[in-house]
Amino acid sequence: MNRQIGGSDETAQCRYCDGHVSDRFRAVFGDEDDVAHRCLGCDCFRRISRGSAAGVDVDLVDPAEDPNRNRGQRVGAALRADGGSL
Repeated sequence: MNRQIGGSDETAQCRYCDGHVSDRFRAVFGDEDDVAHRCLGCDCFRRISRGSAAGVDVDLVDPAEDPNRNRGQRVGAALRADGGSL
């Protein structure tokens, strides 16, 4: 038997960015009421896995405060959409 996880439309959104958050994400990473305070659209996985989605204050740099911190090595590089060389 499968357990149905339900919720209102209000809880189906990230409290920080209003992005859609799945029931499963809220059940795993959200707070005790299955509410997601942060999601993968507005936070990095390292912070979420340490509790930021549950509203816990995490001791890692917040992407909202330092957006270039979590963008990878090619932050200033030109975009190559076709996969070819520039």
